[in-house]
Order: sequence, then structure tokens, then C-alpha cells
Amino acid sequence: MRKAIVTLLVVLFVSYAILLGLMFTYQRSLMYFPQPALSDEARDKILSEESFPVHVTTADGIEVRGFFTPPKADKRTIILAFHGNGSLAEYLSQNFEWVMNEGYGVFLAEYRGYGGNMGQPTEAGLYQDADAYLAYLKEHFPDYRLVAYGQSLGSAVAIDLVSRQPDLFTGLILEAPFSSAVQVADTVYPYILFKKWIMQDQYLSDQKIEKVTVPKLFLLAEQDDVVGLQTGIDLFDKSPDPKTIRVYHEARHGTIFSYDAPIDMLDFLNSLGQGDQP
Repeated sequence: MRKAIVTLLVVLFVSYAILLGLMFTYQRSLMYFPQPALSDEARDKILSEESFPVHVTTADGIEVRGFFTPPKADKRTIILAFHGNGSLAEYLSQNFEWVMNEGYGVFLAEYRGYGGNMGQPTEAGLYQDADAYLAYLKEHFPDYRLVAYGQSLGSAVAIDLVSRQPDLFTGLILEAPFSSAVQVADTVYPYILFKKWIMQDQYLSDQKIEKVTVPKLFLLAEQDDVVGLQTGIDLFDKSPDPKTIRVYHEARHGTIFSYDAPIDMLDFLNSLGQGDQP
């Protein structure tokens, strides 16, 4: 009997070790869901008529393409937007219809490996993509105010960028954000131990948000079925003032903009004012 128990424990231990090994090896395949490029016809139906593609090259030599809608003459604010996982930059366009109609500029950033771009997504890689898009805006619109926007996975990219370049941004908008990828993994894979040590891409937004002192707007879904509501609240709690939170009680992870989020975002942007960037 004792031998059988020992044998069973050994089998369980070896099986679990193999599972951990597979999770470590293929973790990015489980974490990122790059989508292929849209056809030109499909893209034209989504993007505004004023939008045009912008190609930039990252510090590690990857060429990525985003889509830019310039601001109207009387507006001097541009939103640099990062979309969520399993999505595309073009799909964010519908979230910004109101603000673009009001004249704000919107730069829809696309990641490496997504939408036909070169490369494979990694945490470090997405941060380099963000840097390249920011460099484009700094070069071509040096006197304009910049607001960073991040949706889900993109919230981590936006927070990282603003935390490293705080003087270049006047605001930050976070849609369905999470405090860290480790916390999300704890919810999705509670049976996997040692995640903090085996995860290569941890997106520790909860540590970086403390450096972000510009005005912040948090848009959260109470019925969030992907990252959960609590992880967004935890991030908000760790964020310094000034900050505003909006929780949409019936919204799920991907339906926040079916509620009052467009109005709340436009009000937030208008509260930041216009004029030359400080």
C-alpha cells in the first residue's frame, strides 16, 4: 500500500513538472492571440476617411504599422491608443467616433505580430512598439498634447509608456485594465504554482502606476469575464491622484463602450483643456 502511494505521488509530481515545463515553453502562445490583417475593404469600412497608415521602425529593427487620424485645426490633443489582446488596432476606431467628431486626433497603434506586422509579441517588444509610435508623434507633432489610452492588454503598454515618459503626456485613459498579468494568471490558472517565477511577460502595471501622476480615467466593467473587476479596482487603488473611476454595472470585458464610456471619455478629454503641451 505504501509503495502504491509513493508511486502515485511520483507520477503526480512528474506529471505536474511536465505541465509546468509545457506552460513555460508555450506560455506566449497561451498569452497572446495575434489577429491577421484585415482586407482593405474591411478596413475602409471601420476606419474614418481621414485615417491613414503610418509605418515606424522599432529600436530592435521591427517595422510596425498603425493608423492615424490627425486632429482638427482647433484641437491640439492626440490620443495614442493601444488595443487589447485578440483584437486589432482598427477595431478601436469605433470607441473614438465621438472624440474624433469633436476634432481630437487618434493614433491607433498596432503591435508586432498583429495585423500583418512583422515579429512576435512579447512584453519587451510591445513596449518598443509603443516607443516607436511615440517617437513619430514627437517628431511630427511636437507642440501637441498627448493622451495615452490602453484597452485591457493595451492598458499595461500605456501605463509603461507614461511611467517612463511622464513629461510627454497630459492624461491616461484605461479601459478594462488589470494590475498585473500575474494576478490575471492566478485567476485563470489557479492550479499552476510558481507563476511569478515562470512567467516571462508579467506586465506589472501595479508597480508602474505609482509613477503616473497625470490625470487618469479608469473605465471598468462590473461583469468583466476576462480579467475580472477586482484587478482593475486594485490598480485604481494603487494609482496616485488625480484619478477618476467609472464602473459600468452591466458591462462585460468587451462591452464597456456600449454604455456611457464614450461620454465619460469625452468629458475627461475636455477637462484636460487644449493649447501647447507643457
